[in-house]
Amino acid sequence: MSVPAGYVVGGGVAGIAAAFAMRDRGWSVELLEGHHHLGGRAFTLPDREGLPHADNGPHVILGCYQRFRELLRRIGSEDGFLQPRSLGLAYSDPGGRITRLQLPRGPAPVGFGLAILRLAALGLGERLRALRGLTGVLLGARQGESFEEWLSRRGQTDRVRDVLWDPMCRAIMNCEARHADARLFVATLRRAFLGSGAHAAMWIPRRGWSELIGTPARAALEEAGVKVRTGCRVVGLERDGERVTALRLADGQRLVVGVGEAVVLAVPWHGLAKLRGDDGSVARASGLQGSPIVSVYFESAAHPTIPLDPVVALVGRDGPYHFLCRRAGAPADRFAVLSGGGAGLVGLDPGSLVAAARDQLVAHFPAAEEVLRAAPTRLAKESRATIVADPGAATRRPAPGYLPGCANLAVCGDWTDVGLPSTLEGAAESGFRVVDALLA
Repeated sequence: MSVPAGYVVGGGVAGIAAAFAMRDRGWSVELLEGHHHLGGRAFTLPDREGLPHADNGPHVILGCYQRFRELLRRIGSEDGFLQPRSLGLAYSDPGGRITRLQLPRGPAPVGFGLAILRLAALGLGERLRALRGLTGVLLGARQGESFEEWLSRRGQTDRVRDVLWDPMCRAIMNCEARHADARLFVATLRRAFLGSGAHAAMWIPRRGWSELIGTPARAALEEAGVKVRTGCRVVGLERDGERVTALRLADGQRLVVGVGEAVVLAVPWHGLAKLRGDDGSVARASGLQGSPIVSVYFESAAHPTIPLDPVVALVGRDGPYHFLCRRAGAPADRFAVLSGGGAGLVGLDPGSLVAAARDQLVAHFPAAEEVLRAAPTRLAKESRATIVADPGAATRRPAPGYLPGCANLAVCGDWTDVGLPSTLEGAAESGFRVVDALLA
């Protein structure tokens, strides 16, 4: 009996998961990645002398990200994260006031309610409104409703939004509430807060993302029997009717796709049209909007007024950055500020992006102005880090699997529809799930 064979185009989280899943089902697999590293948009920037060590965004994950954690276990790097048993998050108001939300251990629904009642960043009436919003999470959201509309319907005030809901929305959806599909966001919250407190906990990386994904993934894939080729960019597909018959590479090579072989495109949505051509399904997916992640890394800026918490939400609407983040175990003088879905930052030059980060940090930690103004920085900008998962995006997100009109071409990625926003968890879920479609 012949062994089924296939190509996976794209070595991000979805492509890695798809290659493992295909190999586990007995396929002969070749993974092709255009860059010289695996991991997709989760990677560590090359070292530069005199500049802070930096990732392409200081990502964190939630304890409820079961499929991504399954992938981490497969490549042997799950222990590369700080794994708290419950959610803890600090808040910084302009002027330097620091408050904290800490869920107790135990069932998350009870713990989250108790944590809100103790949250000093909100007044008593605001805490009660926040509890009303928490009850709304249990009830779900309406079809076609934005998260901003959901918040209004649940009577959430600006202050409750600034402290509680907007930071969570930016962290999970990478966009503002007015652009977020309420059903997707609430579904993610339900996964996080309807289990144990550990499901809601934020896992903080101890090492760079290339060490957590790219390097160990390559070793584990090759050990599993997957042929991995990096620096191998696919620039086109050849077709004969409804079959892909060959892959064209940037160096002029041509890889023949035999009868019975499949091709899985684990590429970003905006790269799909370049390979697939212009048809209805691709046109819809290409219409998805991208949302950026902009990070500015600081070094030699240790100051007692700057908190050492792994994640600090920068409360307020006056600045473009939303979080201060630290790698687990990092020195006190190293941290990053991050903009989650800061679309207004994309057109700014690097100097303006760094200046805006310094100004916002000074507003939050005025006593540290001298060290903040003098600290060396490094900028990381991913203009299309995720899709904007707005209510209209649902009609443009295909499910992982075969594309219409092509018998051996499938897609997967964080932008496909697995019932989740565009996250590392969604990418892993899509990669694992696409194999079910291949076998079906």
